Amino acid sequence: MSESDMIRGFFKEILKPIIAEAIAEANTQNNGNNGKRYYTREEACEHLKIGTTTFYRLAKKGKIEILKIGGKTLVDADVLDEAIENQVVMRYGR
Repeated sequence: MSESDMIRGFFKEILKPIIAEAIAEANTQNNGNNGKRYYTREEACEHLKIGTTTFYRLAKKGKIEILKIGGKTLVDADVLDEAIENQVVMRYGR
């Protein structure tokens, strides 16, 4: 195993859970204070029934606002739901 593989493994095993916990905590705090919710990239893709490439294409066009925190891509759930409702972003039927 190379040194870079070891470093990647370390970051994956140590930092990923810490980042996930921080995001969950931020969501919990936001839910308690002002009801703000966030979808992860995966959840947003699932909600829209699209793939990752289409997700990033929509973000690049400005149709989806994304927030990057520690390598995680988040989408404000209320903004995404409103964009779907106003048909700014279409939900696919696959």
